[in-house]
Amino acid sequence: MYLNMKKKFILLILVISSFAGFAQQQKDYHIAILGDKLIPETDQILVQLKDEIKSVVGQSANIIFKDSFILLNDLNLDKAKSNYEEMLAAKDVDLILSFGSINNLVIAKNKTFPKPVILFGVINDDFISFPESQVASNIPNLTYILTPQSYKRDLLQFKEIFPYRKIGIVIDKYLMDIYPVKNTLDQIFNDITAEYQLIPIDKASDIDGKLEDLDAIYLSGGIFFTKDEQLALVEKFNAKKLPTFTSMDEHFSNYGVLLTSQPINNLEQFFRRIALNIEAAVNGDNLSQLPIYMDIDAKLSLNIETAFQINFPLKYSFLLRTNIVGNAKRISYQKRYTLPEVMNQVLDQNLGLKAEQKNIELASQEVKLSKSEYLPDLSTSASATHLDPDLAKVSNGSNPEYSTSGKVTFEQLIFSEQASANIKIQKEIEKASKENYNSKEKDAIFNAGYAYYNALISKANFLINDENLRVTRQNYEIAQQKYDAGQTGKSDVLRWKSELARATQNIVNGYTSLNQSFNELNQILNNPIDLRIDVIDFESKNHKEGHIKFFNLLDDPFLRERFTHFIEDTAIENAHELKSLQHNISASKRTELLYQRSKFLPTIGLQGQYNHTFSRDGKGTNYPTGFTGAPDGYYNVGVQLSLPIFQKNQRNIKRQKSFIQREQLNIQKDDAIVSIKRNVHDVILSIISQYSSIELSKVSTEAAKESLELMQVSYTNGAIGITSLIDSQQAYFQAQQQQANATYNFQLSILQLERIMSYFFILHSEEENQAFINRVKEKIVR
Repeated sequence: MYLNMKKKFILLILVISSFAGFAQQQKDYHIAILGDKLIPETDQILVQLKDEIKSVVGQSANIIFKDSFILLNDLNLDKAKSNYEEMLAAKDVDLILSFGSINNLVIAKNKTFPKPVILFGVINDDFISFPESQVASNIPNLTYILTPQSYKRDLLQFKEIFPYRKIGIVIDKYLMDIYPVKNTLDQIFNDITAEYQLIPIDKASDIDGKLEDLDAIYLSGGIFFTKDEQLALVEKFNAKKLPTFTSMDEHFSNYGVLLTSQPINNLEQFFRRIALNIEAAVNGDNLSQLPIYMDIDAKLSLNIETAFQINFPLKYSFLLRTNIVGNAKRISYQKRYTLPEVMNQVLDQNLGLKAEQKNIELASQEVKLSKSEYLPDLSTSASATHLDPDLAKVSNGSNPEYSTSGKVTFEQLIFSEQASANIKIQKEIEKASKENYNSKEKDAIFNAGYAYYNALISKANFLINDENLRVTRQNYEIAQQKYDAGQTGKSDVLRWKSELARATQNIVNGYTSLNQSFNELNQILNNPIDLRIDVIDFESKNHKEGHIKFFNLLDDPFLRERFTHFIEDTAIENAHELKSLQHNISASKRTELLYQRSKFLPTIGLQGQYNHTFSRDGKGTNYPTGFTGAPDGYYNVGVQLSLPIFQKNQRNIKRQKSFIQREQLNIQKDDAIVSIKRNVHDVILSIISQYSSIELSKVSTEAAKESLELMQVSYTNGAIGITSLIDSQQAYFQAQQQQANATYNFQLSILQLERIMSYFFILHSEEENQAFINRVKEKIVR
């Protein structure tokens, strides 16, 4: 036992000694880092870069980063030059790692490089001219790492997505001093059918007043701005509803830039490539022969919030290869509606109700018109006459050659069965018009509520499809990573690509349905069709409690039948359609009575007239001697009584016609009552069914979500195949859709029942709703 312990101890000593010897053999390797300017993420990025370099090169050398060897030029050419010269002169510096346009410009101008230099290329491809066959720097101690960033490629891609006519190109002002930006852009736009306006900036306010005649923005400046400055810059573009495109930092997409083209997993790839180049330098490899180009896959991101905010015309063919970012729940809107706001606005602004209101006004005028038959009729007239002189001469003064005269006529209806009946008939028609309006008003409230819930359903489905697209893209990327690692076949990648296409089409359909539902709601609310609106599912405490109390009575199977009968009675009692029919029936009865009584009741009227001759002249003016002519003014008064005896039998025919019309109206009333009862039963059954669906769909959704999470982990670990994961994902999102549809359809059915009763809880106070519930309990609870 002692010997075994001794052997193990000796072996441990040898192992430790060998590691110590290895550590002593490792050489220290100092790396200097040159940058242009700090950005908020600089510290974090440097930590990641250092860790990656040490991880890769740690077996070959002891990598040392001194704080004094990390220098920034603050976008100053002279300082960039002095920083580089300082690092060349520093004895401890073994390799210079350079970032940024300013540093790379200064360093690249040198002919020789005493120390190894790695230039990480933020320099745009458009400013670099290497022969097509050149794949290395071919300069001792120098290598580049160039990414495929290009103004031309970005601008062509943007043009394909959005056919801009004049685009503003926003670029950092300092770059204008060191690179031939304008000449480069002039050459690029020889191949692009559009104009451009160059906008150099040092601060966000530099763009003020320069966006008026533009229809798009390409953002290539502001990378060194603070977060607040970058947000302010992007907000200025979005406020002008200008589509924006950038291939700078990915965070610009989160700040509201519409389209962002960024390499996939760029930091990891860049850091690994930098680390491998440093390892090559440590091992003595010739940097001049290292590859200078770095092939990376780029992804196009679309900020869905910005797309809504600026009303961007989505080109759906690009969505398949577009990564949708932003929170679809934060839809940009000019006005947001709750159900009470929808109902109140429809009462004030709906055009259909305004038109129906005119029918009441017309009916009111008809009542006034019928009453006016009993108002006096007073008229006056004047005349001037020229008579044939020969005829005037022999008229003995009764008809002079020239005369002027006037008269006033008065008529007053004293009694008319026709007029009296018409007054009563028109009053009934006016009441019927009011009930028709009340019915239309309730219909408008219900239609507005229906459109509101339809918009909520469309919004829920859109958000569900948005989540489905994100999860599908995530699973697609998992499959791609597994394929790259050799853990799965190409078929999985292709299957997920197919699912991605389907999910994209679903979100396109969801987006279209959402906009259609908003258009419908705008029309009902008499808003401009292009008004950007949103709906939120917000119910007041009063409304919710009223629904809960109401539903609890309905949910009790022992009270349900009596409850249903009560609802039937209430609906029939409150039905404006029945009230309107009843007023029309009353009008028809009065019409029938008119034709029955009019043959016995006379029409009595009073008439009077006053005549006055103003002048007499010419021949025939004088009366014969001994005769006194008629006075210049005189009157007559009389009473007229008329009684039609036989009017071609039309009176009897019209009375029969009125009787038939009344029978028809009664039949319509009975039919309406039957329809009301049937609708009550149908809606109550629907409410009960949907309420149970809500509870079951909640359980189903929670279980499906947990199952999907487990399946994703299992698929990532290779424990299950692709089919199981797809089935699990589809089950989860179908459960979500069923839950959303059941929830809003339940609320819609409650609204429909309220419409049948002509009583909307949301439009009444808590006291009124409680009184209604109490009345229900008094009728059904025994």
